[in-house]
Amino acid sequence: MAAKKQEHFRVGVIGYGGAFNMGQLHLTSMAKNEGVEVAAVCELDPERRQVAEEHFPGIKTYGRVGSMLRNANLDLVTIITPHNTHAKLAVQCLNAGVHVVCEKPLAITSAEVKRMQAAAKKNKVLISTFHNRRWDGDFVVLRDLILKEQIIGPVFRIEAGFYGYGEQGTWWRANRKISGGAIYDWGAHFTDWILNIVPEKIASVSGYQVKNPAWKKYDNEDHSEYTLRFHSGCTVTLTMSNLSMSPRPRWRVLGTKGAIEDTGGKYLVKTMINDRQMSTEVPFAESNWDAYYENIFAHLRGRADLVITPESAGRVIGVLEAANISAARGSVPITPAFV
Repeated sequence: MAAKKQEHFRVGVIGYGGAFNMGQLHLTSMAKNEGVEVAAVCELDPERRQVAEEHFPGIKTYGRVGSMLRNANLDLVTIITPHNTHAKLAVQCLNAGVHVVCEKPLAITSAEVKRMQAAAKKNKVLISTFHNRRWDGDFVVLRDLILKEQIIGPVFRIEAGFYGYGEQGTWWRANRKISGGAIYDWGAHFTDWILNIVPEKIASVSGYQVKNPAWKKYDNEDHSEYTLRFHSGCTVTLTMSNLSMSPRPRWRVLGTKGAIEDTGGKYLVKTMINDRQMSTEVPFAESNWDAYYENIFAHLRGRADLVITPESAGRVIGVLEAANISAARGSVPITPAFV
């Protein structure tokens, strides 16, 4: 994407629902950047439009995306809507010549991603995903330990995920058709992390899913996992489970010279030094989610490379999609659309 260099940006969001106050979070983070004007909100619910007007006095609110695109003169819009609406809304905005940021995941299918990428290229505008957790303090430390300091040597095995027991909420995130499945929620963040820890070509993805038949209020699976294999031989298992009464560490990484385990607030690092096995604890760093939009606007001003590229976001969707297809076919290994 050859972004047009400019200094002033009018920005808006599509979606200002009450969940997590994400609309307010995005606009507040964008407004911390010099030359950024919070200009518009598009939201179906008139009560939430009123809330947006209270949060940002003087902002213009709209009930339809087309109306906002015609009248708000926006440079960038962030899409904060259910997963299955991202692609259609993004293409609509991109075709209007507006830069687009999508809440994660970028889309549900690789076909949708390709349409979004094509629209961005055609209209010479930016498309990115809000992988803000690329700047989480725990991930930054883990990445640096593995890639910069190479403290455990080449990585050959990663086990990651969240483990718990209990029914999911009964909102749209638990509706498989809308959400894409449970793996598309936190699994999108984990997959982005994994693909950055292991910057190699993907060989295959094998998925496995379990639905608790006793929990009938929603149709998301209750246990999702995939095994991701790289051409180097490194193997990763990601697990997102609501059926695990037996917890495991959020991260367990094995390298040829040691291991890293998440112990909550810090990592236990074991490695070989002068032929001796040594261990130490490394605390997590501070998180900085504002760094995401700092990079977006620096890139649009021609001062920085884009960190969360459409290609990297597409690889995440390719893995999640392949995991779903594989699980439906009995865990047959699948080569994702973006390797």
